Amino acid sequence: MSNEDKSEAELDEMDDSKIFPQRLMEVLGDENNVEAICWLPHGRAFMIRSRSLFSERVMPRFFPRKAKYSSFTRKLNR
Repeated sequence: MSNEDKSEAELDEMDDSKIFPQRLMEVLGDENNVEAICWLPHGRAFMIRSRSLFSERVMPRFFPRKAKYSSFTRKLNR
């Protein structure tokens, strides 16, 4: 797929200039990801509902170069 065929949202997802917190907020704001990751009802924390869905579907789209779950959790703990 060429860059011309990609939607603007897909190009934004691949933008390497975005830092981890920005990407995480995009993930949490995308309603397509609620089966894998979502905000808790009080809105002060989130949970990963399905590690396998998160690793297989969400991470490759939003964290293409760091698509390992262990890398994701390491960044959360910084």
